[in-house]
Amino acid sequence: MENRDNVNEKEEKEVFVLELLSEIKRQSKRWMIAFFVVLALWAATIAGFVLFLNQYEFESYTQDGEGQNYINRDVGGDVYNGAEVPEDEQKER
Repeated sequence: MENRDNVNEKEEKEVFVLELLSEIKRQSKRWMIAFFVVLALWAATIAGFVLFLNQYEFESYTQDGEGQNYINRDVGGDVYNGAEVPEDEQKER
């Protein structure tokens, strides 16, 4: 009798373990799908940001020896380091 009880108990444990393993397998599959969805959304976000930035034409700026920034200076730049433009340079413009 004891042998039969031990065998039944062992079979029940094996069935329980197999159920747990199958549940872990399903859960792992769900996590993998969620990971790929998040990865695809992340890639789409970066691609969208790059496409957004490509629609603008960025201008360059130069810096003289004094540390003053001139934006579009060659084309009559209109921004002089966010400060007042000296009078002699105002006449040039």
